[in-house]
Amino acid sequence: MAQPRNIDFKTPLKEIPEAQLRRLHNSPDHSGGFGDVWKCNWSTGSRNPPAIVAIKAVRVTDMSQTALLDKTVRDIRREAYVWANLKDDHVLSLHGITTCFGVLPAFVSSWLTNGSLENYLRSHTSLPTFRKLDMSRQIASGLKYLHEKGIVHGDLTPNNVLIDGNDKLCLADFGLSMILAESGNPTFNSCHAGNVRWLAPEMLSVPQPGEMTRPTKPADVYSYGCIMLQLLSGQQPYAILTNVFHIFGARFGGTEPFVHIVGVDDGHRRYSLRCLSAHVSSRPEVQEIVEFMKAELRKC
Repeated sequence: MAQPRNIDFKTPLKEIPEAQLRRLHNSPDHSGGFGDVWKCNWSTGSRNPPAIVAIKAVRVTDMSQTALLDKTVRDIRREAYVWANLKDDHVLSLHGITTCFGVLPAFVSSWLTNGSLENYLRSHTSLPTFRKLDMSRQIASGLKYLHEKGIVHGDLTPNNVLIDGNDKLCLADFGLSMILAESGNPTFNSCHAGNVRWLAPEMLSVPQPGEMTRPTKPADVYSYGCIMLQLLSGQQPYAILTNVFHIFGARFGGTEPFVHIVGVDDGHRRYSLRCLSAHVSSRPEVQEIVEFMKAELRKC
């Protein structure tokens, strides 16, 4: 994560004890590229009823590198403190962290009842254009807030866009991929099977020895463009490919993520493809994207 700025660090990082948390199922409710998400009850002991929360726990398969794990613990705590102080309608709020879900601190946030955008789109296949544009605007708005705070998301996919019971979209898991990649633990990699469809091409480049490829704001914009075009067209990037190795092959072979785009307004198609430009400097900044989406919504 880039050095954050313009954040008013007034909210302390809450440590939630194990005694206040109860898993609602015996297995994770969702498993992603880096970890598992558990649906839990959070009881504070007050008169308020237990809250339903989501706990994101990072999976660790290599426990032998204790020094690297210790560093990752410190980094996660630092970034959790940043996250706890972010306040935006389209950025998922962090309630705190807990240490009872593995060797690394786990993130505790609200459980958003409509789940991920990826799953939502599977069951909502006939959304009106206005709704698709507004969803695109909400994602861009959350990304604009992060970028203005000096934060690069680094893993923007439909699985990291969550939807609450009022159909409001929130960005989640920003910065986590970079923390884990920087840890030096081979268990983690910023490029994983769950995000390769939406990953900017420069993120697949081979770094110089001793260096690593870092996520950037333009890389976030590329990922956003993929999500926007997925919303508008109803097709994932590289939709005809189901095997991750085939997707990697297509990417290294120069295949475009969207080959046949049908049923999409020409202006919307052109703008989303600007976000997907192979030339980083040709991609719009997210502030411009927000204004474009607002203007398009006024036309509806």
